[in-house]
Amino acid sequence: MDGDEVSAKLYRERAEKLRLLAEAMHEAKSRQILLTLADEYDHMAATYDAIASNDRKRAERNSK
Repeated sequence: MDGDEVSAKLYRERAEKLRLLAEAMHEAKSRQILLTLADEYDHMAATYDAIASNDRKRAERNSK
């Protein structure tokens, strides 16, 4: 795994932890804030995945 893939994995793990915390929240506003943050972490993970994918494609093209 390269750095971008590691970052994506970490952001997904953080998102999952936030979702678990949100489930334990009794206050709706707090729960919604945590779920929104989790969604943002998922978005960042997707961005890092896209970067890693583009880097792999570029490396494949350059190796030919």
